[in-house]
Amino acid sequence: MIFGKVKGQETAAKALVGMLKTDRIPSAMLFCGMAGIGKTRMAVEFAKTLLCRQRPKADNPACSACSDCLAVDKGLHPDLTLVNARYQATLLDEDEAKQKTLRVDTLRRLRKDMEMRSLTGGWKIAVVENAHTLEIEAANALLKILEEPTPHSLWILASSERERLPRTVVSRCFCVTFKPLASAIVREILQAQGIAPARAERLAELGDGSASRALELASSDYPDSLTAGPMAFLEAVDALPREGYLARSQVETALFALAQDLRLKHLNGQRSFESVERPLAEISHLRQALRSNADPKTVLTLGCLAAQSLP
Repeated sequence: MIFGKVKGQETAAKALVGMLKTDRIPSAMLFCGMAGIGKTRMAVEFAKTLLCRQRPKADNPACSACSDCLAVDKGLHPDLTLVNARYQATLLDEDEAKQKTLRVDTLRRLRKDMEMRSLTGGWKIAVVENAHTLEIEAANALLKILEEPTPHSLWILASSERERLPRTVVSRCFCVTFKPLASAIVREILQAQGIAPARAERLAELGDGSASRALELASSDYPDSLTAGPMAFLEAVDALPREGYLARSQVETALFALAQDLRLKHLNGQRSFESVERPLAEISHLRQALRSNADPKTVLTLGCLAAQSLP
Protein backbone atom coordinates (compact mmCIF):
# COMPACT_ATOMS: atom_id res chain seq x y z
CA MET A 1 0.00 0.00 0.00
CA ILE A 2 1.22 3.53 -0.74
CA PHE A 3 2.70 5.14 2.41
CA GLY A 4 2.55 1.71 4.04
CA LYS A 5 5.72 2.44 6.00
CA VAL A 6 3.70 4.79 8.21
CA LYS A 7 1.53 2.62 10.42
CA GLY A 8 -1.89 3.55 11.75
CA GLN A 9 -2.49 6.65 9.61
CA GLU A 10 -4.73 5.32 6.86
CA THR A 11 -7.03 8.37 6.87
CA ALA A 12 -4.14 10.79 6.35
CA ALA A 13 -2.66 8.51 3.69
CA LYS A 14 -6.01 8.43 1.84
CA ALA A 15 -6.09 12.24 1.70
CA LEU A 16 -2.57 12.36 0.27
CA VAL A 17 -3.29 9.67 -2.29
CA GLY A 18 -6.30 11.71 -3.41
CA MET A 19 -4.00 14.64 -4.14
CA LEU A 20 -1.71 12.44 -6.19
CA LYS A 21 -4.61 11.04 -8.20
CA THR A 22 -5.92 14.47 -9.11
CA ASP A 23 -2.41 15.91 -9.47
CA ARG A 24 -3.50 18.85 -7.35
CA ILE A 25 -0.73 19.44 -4.83
CA PRO A 26 -1.07 22.55 -2.62
CA SER A 27 1.96 24.75 -2.11
CA ALA A 28 1.68 24.46 1.68
CA MET A 29 0.40 21.70 3.96
CA LEU A 30 0.07 21.29 7.71
CA PHE A 31 0.34 17.82 9.23
CA CYS A 32 -1.12 18.12 12.73
CA GLY A 33 -1.59 15.67 15.57
CA MET A 34 0.10 14.61 18.80
CA ALA A 35 3.85 14.03 18.89
CA GLY A 36 5.28 10.67 17.88
CA ILE A 37 2.59 9.37 15.53
CA GLY A 38 4.30 9.54 12.14
CA LYS A 39 3.72 13.08 10.83
CA THR A 40 7.30 13.78 9.80
CA ARG A 41 7.81 10.29 8.41
CA MET A 42 4.64 10.62 6.33
CA ALA A 43 5.84 14.01 5.08
CA VAL A 44 9.14 12.49 3.95
CA GLU A 45 7.37 9.56 2.28
CA PHE A 46 5.04 11.96 0.48
CA ALA A 47 8.03 14.03 -0.62
CA LYS A 48 9.77 10.89 -1.85
CA THR A 49 6.71 10.00 -3.93
CA LEU A 50 6.74 13.43 -5.58
CA LEU A 51 10.48 13.35 -6.19
CA CYS A 52 10.58 9.80 -7.59
CA ARG A 53 10.97 10.02 -11.37
CA GLN A 54 10.39 6.32 -11.94
CA ARG A 55 6.70 6.23 -10.98
CA PRO A 56 4.62 5.04 -13.96
CA LYS A 57 1.53 6.98 -12.80
CA ALA A 58 0.90 10.01 -10.63
CA ASP A 59 -0.91 8.02 -7.91
CA ASN A 60 1.65 5.19 -7.77
CA PRO A 61 3.95 4.86 -4.75
CA ALA A 62 7.61 5.79 -4.93
CA CYS A 63 9.69 2.97 -6.38
CA SER A 64 12.13 3.09 -3.42
CA ALA A 65 14.92 1.88 -5.70
CA CYS A 66 15.88 4.77 -7.98
CA SER A 67 18.57 7.34 -7.20
CA ASP A 68 15.96 9.87 -6.04
CA CYS A 69 14.33 7.47 -3.58
CA LEU A 70 17.64 6.24 -2.22
CA ALA A 71 18.82 9.82 -1.76
CA VAL A 72 15.65 10.70 0.19
CA ASP A 73 16.06 7.62 2.40
CA LYS A 74 19.64 8.68 3.19
CA GLY A 75 18.65 12.29 3.80
CA LEU A 76 20.78 13.47 0.89
CA HIS A 77 18.31 14.53 -1.80
CA PRO A 78 19.22 18.04 -3.05
CA ASP A 79 15.57 19.07 -3.49
CA LEU A 80 14.31 17.97 -0.07
CA THR A 81 15.20 19.82 3.13
CA LEU A 82 14.25 18.52 6.56
CA VAL A 83 14.13 21.55 8.85
CA ASN A 84 14.73 20.63 12.47
CA ALA A 85 17.12 21.22 15.35
CA ARG A 86 19.95 19.46 13.54
CA TYR A 87 19.46 21.53 10.38
CA GLN A 88 19.46 24.80 12.32
CA ALA A 89 22.44 23.81 14.47
CA THR A 90 24.41 23.03 11.32
CA LEU A 91 23.50 26.39 9.79
CA LEU A 92 24.42 28.33 12.91
CA ASP A 93 27.32 26.12 14.04
CA GLU A 94 25.72 25.59 17.46
CA ASP A 95 24.84 22.74 19.80
CA GLU A 96 21.86 20.75 18.45
CA ALA A 97 20.38 20.18 21.91
CA LYS A 98 20.09 23.94 22.44
CA GLN A 99 17.87 24.52 19.40
CA LYS A 100 14.52 24.98 21.11
CA THR A 101 12.99 27.37 18.58
CA LEU A 102 13.24 27.95 14.83
CA ARG A 103 14.73 31.37 14.09
CA VAL A 104 14.16 33.91 11.37
CA ASP A 105 17.70 33.52 10.00
CA THR A 106 16.99 29.83 9.43
CA LEU A 107 13.84 30.63 7.45
CA ARG A 108 15.61 33.28 5.39
CA ARG A 109 18.41 30.89 4.46
CA LEU A 110 15.87 28.22 3.64
CA ARG A 111 13.84 30.60 1.47
CA LYS A 112 16.90 31.31 -0.67
CA ASP A 113 17.40 27.58 -1.17
CA MET A 114 13.72 26.99 -1.98
CA GLU A 115 13.76 29.77 -4.58
CA MET A 116 16.61 28.14 -6.46
CA ARG A 117 15.81 25.93 -9.42
CA SER A 118 15.31 22.24 -8.70
CA LEU A 119 18.46 20.25 -9.43
CA THR A 120 16.39 17.30 -10.66
CA GLY A 121 13.88 19.33 -12.66
CA GLY A 122 10.94 18.63 -10.36
CA TRP A 123 9.74 19.68 -6.93
CA LYS A 124 11.54 21.65 -4.23
CA ILE A 125 10.25 20.49 -0.86
CA ALA A 126 10.81 21.65 2.72
CA VAL A 127 9.54 19.62 5.67
CA VAL A 128 9.45 21.72 8.86
CA GLU A 129 9.41 19.64 12.04
CA ASN A 130 7.82 21.11 15.18
CA ALA A 131 6.58 24.11 13.23
CA HIS A 132 4.95 25.46 16.40
CA THR A 133 8.44 26.36 17.69
CA LEU A 134 8.82 29.09 15.06
CA GLU A 135 9.72 32.40 16.66
CA ILE A 136 7.43 35.33 15.82
CA GLU A 137 9.81 36.82 13.26
CA ALA A 138 10.37 33.39 11.72
CA ALA A 139 6.61 32.80 11.48
CA ASN A 140 6.20 36.18 9.78
CA ALA A 141 8.96 35.32 7.32
CA LEU A 142 7.25 32.00 6.59
CA LEU A 143 3.94 33.78 6.06
CA LYS A 144 5.50 35.97 3.37
CA ILE A 145 6.85 32.84 1.67
CA LEU A 146 3.44 31.14 1.75
CA GLU A 147 1.75 34.25 0.38
CA GLU A 148 4.07 34.25 -2.66
CA PRO A 149 4.98 30.59 -3.23
CA THR A 150 7.60 29.67 -5.78
CA PRO A 151 6.18 27.47 -8.59
CA HIS A 152 6.65 23.75 -7.98
CA SER A 153 7.67 24.30 -4.35
CA LEU A 154 6.01 22.55 -1.42
CA TRP A 155 6.16 23.39 2.27
CA ILE A 156 5.01 20.72 4.73
CA LEU A 157 4.70 21.87 8.33
CA ALA A 158 4.46 19.20 11.03
CA SER A 159 3.10 20.27 14.42
CA SER A 160 1.81 18.67 17.60
CA GLU A 161 0.59 22.09 18.85
CA ARG A 162 -1.34 23.63 16.01
CA GLU A 163 -2.83 26.25 18.34
CA ARG A 164 0.62 27.84 18.79
CA LEU A 165 0.92 28.60 15.09
CA PRO A 166 -0.35 31.98 13.86
CA ARG A 167 -3.80 31.68 12.32
CA THR A 168 -2.55 33.46 9.23
CA VAL A 169 -0.02 30.66 8.65
CA VAL A 170 -2.55 27.89 9.32
CA SER A 171 -5.09 29.51 6.97
CA ARG A 172 -2.64 29.22 4.05
CA CYS A 173 -2.04 25.50 4.57
CA PHE A 174 -4.03 22.44 3.59
CA CYS A 175 -4.43 20.64 6.91
CA VAL A 176 -4.07 16.87 7.24
CA THR A 177 -5.00 15.45 10.65
CA PHE A 178 -3.15 12.51 12.16
CA LYS A 179 -4.71 10.30 14.83
CA PRO A 180 -3.13 8.80 17.98
CA LEU A 181 -1.74 5.33 17.33
CA ALA A 182 -3.51 2.23 18.61
CA SER A 183 -1.71 0.52 21.49
CA ALA A 184 -1.16 -2.57 19.32
CA ILE A 185 0.74 -0.50 16.74
CA VAL A 186 2.87 1.21 19.39
CA ARG A 187 3.61 -2.20 20.92
CA GLU A 188 4.66 -3.51 17.51
CA ILE A 189 7.00 -0.55 17.01
CA LEU A 190 8.54 -1.07 20.45
CA GLN A 191 9.09 -4.78 19.89
CA ALA A 192 10.78 -3.99 16.58
CA GLN A 193 13.26 -1.96 18.66
CA GLY A 194 14.09 -5.06 20.70
CA ILE A 195 11.87 -4.38 23.72
CA ALA A 196 10.43 -7.50 25.36
CA PRO A 197 6.70 -8.12 24.67
CA ALA A 198 5.50 -7.66 28.27
CA ARG A 199 7.40 -4.38 28.72
CA ALA A 200 6.36 -3.20 25.27
CA GLU A 201 2.70 -3.71 26.20
CA ARG A 202 3.12 -1.68 29.40
CA LEU A 203 4.99 1.11 27.62
CA ALA A 204 2.41 1.19 24.83
CA GLU A 205 -0.26 1.93 27.44
CA LEU A 206 1.86 4.62 29.05
CA GLY A 207 2.67 6.17 25.67
CA ASP A 208 -0.97 7.20 25.21
CA GLY A 209 -0.95 6.71 21.44
CA SER A 210 2.54 8.13 20.83
CA ALA A 211 5.40 5.88 19.75
CA SER A 212 8.05 8.50 20.51
CA ARG A 213 6.72 8.99 24.03
CA ALA A 214 6.79 5.24 24.62
CA LEU A 215 10.39 5.06 23.36
CA GLU A 216 11.38 7.96 25.65
CA LEU A 217 9.90 6.12 28.61
CA ALA A 218 11.72 2.96 27.58
CA SER A 219 15.09 4.72 27.66
CA SER A 220 14.39 6.59 30.91
CA ASP A 221 12.75 3.77 32.91
CA TYR A 222 9.99 6.17 34.00
CA PRO A 223 7.72 5.94 35.95
CA ASP A 224 9.10 2.81 37.64
CA SER A 225 12.32 4.49 38.77
CA LEU A 226 10.25 7.25 40.41
CA THR A 227 7.69 5.07 42.17
CA ALA A 228 9.76 2.09 43.37
CA GLY A 229 9.66 3.44 46.94
CA PRO A 230 8.80 6.55 48.98
CA MET A 231 12.27 8.08 48.46
CA ALA A 232 13.17 6.53 45.10
CA PHE A 233 12.59 9.78 43.26
CA LEU A 234 15.47 11.46 45.13
CA GLU A 235 17.97 9.44 43.12
CA ALA A 236 16.31 10.62 39.88
CA VAL A 237 16.44 14.24 41.11
CA ASP A 238 20.13 13.96 42.00
CA ALA A 239 20.88 12.36 38.61
CA LEU A 240 19.43 15.24 36.57
CA PRO A 241 21.96 16.88 34.24
CA ARG A 242 23.49 20.21 35.27
CA GLU A 243 22.56 21.74 31.90
CA GLY A 244 19.13 23.30 32.32
CA TYR A 245 17.84 22.45 28.84
CA LEU A 246 18.71 18.76 29.30
CA ALA A 247 17.23 18.62 32.81
CA ARG A 248 13.97 20.20 31.64
CA SER A 249 13.62 17.64 28.88
CA GLN A 250 14.05 14.76 31.34
CA VAL A 251 11.66 16.27 33.87
CA GLU A 252 9.03 16.83 31.18
CA THR A 253 9.22 13.13 30.33
CA ALA A 254 9.06 12.19 34.02
CA LEU A 255 5.97 14.33 34.66
CA PHE A 256 4.24 12.86 31.62
CA ALA A 257 5.00 9.35 32.89
CA LEU A 258 3.71 10.10 36.39
CA ALA A 259 0.48 11.61 35.06
CA GLN A 260 -0.12 8.78 32.63
CA ASP A 261 0.53 6.19 35.35
CA LEU A 262 -2.15 7.84 37.52
CA ARG A 263 -4.62 7.88 34.63
CA LEU A 264 -4.07 4.21 33.92
CA LYS A 265 -4.54 3.31 37.57
CA HIS A 266 -7.89 5.08 37.47
CA LEU A 267 -8.94 3.50 34.16
CA ASN A 268 -7.93 0.04 35.41
CA GLY A 269 -10.04 0.44 38.54
CA GLN A 270 -7.09 0.66 40.94
CA ARG A 271 -7.85 4.24 41.95
CA SER A 272 -11.00 6.33 42.10
CA PHE A 273 -11.30 9.52 40.10
CA GLU A 274 -11.40 11.54 43.32
CA SER A 275 -8.04 10.10 44.40
CA VAL A 276 -6.21 11.01 41.18
CA GLU A 277 -7.94 14.29 40.29
CA ARG A 278 -5.87 16.54 42.56
CA PRO A 279 -2.44 14.96 41.82
CA LEU A 280 -3.13 15.19 38.08
CA ALA A 281 -4.04 18.86 38.40
CA GLU A 282 -0.86 19.55 40.40
CA ILE A 283 1.31 17.77 37.85
CA SER A 284 -0.35 19.73 35.05
CA HIS A 285 0.50 23.00 36.82
CA LEU A 286 4.06 21.83 37.36
CA ARG A 287 4.46 21.09 33.63
CA GLN A 288 3.36 24.65 32.90
CA ALA A 289 5.82 25.97 35.48
CA LEU A 290 8.61 23.92 33.92
CA ARG A 291 7.94 25.54 30.55
CA SER A 292 8.19 28.91 32.28
CA ASN A 293 11.75 28.07 33.40
CA ALA A 294 10.99 26.84 36.92
CA ASP A 295 13.84 24.89 38.54
CA PRO A 296 13.74 21.30 37.12
CA LYS A 297 14.84 19.63 40.38
CA THR A 298 12.17 21.42 42.38
CA VAL A 299 9.52 20.61 39.78
CA LEU A 300 10.41 16.91 39.70
CA THR A 301 10.45 16.71 43.52
CA LEU A 302 7.01 18.31 43.79
CA GLY A 303 5.67 16.15 40.95
CA CYS A 304 6.77 12.93 42.63
CA LEU A 305 5.37 14.05 45.98
CA ALA A 306 2.05 14.87 44.31
CA ALA A 307 1.92 11.43 42.68
CA GLN A 308 2.57 9.80 46.07
CA SER A 309 -0.12 11.80 47.85
CA LEU A 310 -2.88 9.38 46.90
CA PRO A 311 -5.31 8.58 49.74
